[in-house]
Parts: sequence; structure tokens; C-alpha cells
Amino acid sequence: MIQSHGKSYPALTAAFASAVESDGRDQAWEFGLQRNLDGLAALIDRRAASHQP
Repeated sequence: MIQSHGKSYPALTAAFASAVESDGRDQAWEFGLQRNLDGLAALIDRRAASHQP
């Protein structure tokens, strides 16, 4: 379907191409996980700094 109607749906075609290039990995999930981990690291750093003598 994408091959025959790809010109009508350029954003969808690009999204599928991106998924193929990334070997099917879910980049949005990985991005979200990284942001969550960044937030936890910032929280830990802030709490550690506030408990310094």
C-alpha cells in the first residue's frame, strides 16, 4: 500500500522508512526512557547536594 500510495502520504512514508532504517527499534520509547533516567539523575544529584555538610 505504501509503495502504491506513498506520494499521497509523505509523512507516513517517512515514518515507515525511519522504522526500517532503525531495524524496527522503537525510538520514541528509547527517547522517553532516556528523559526519565535524566530526570531521576537530576533528582538524585539535587537531593545529594542538599544533604551535603
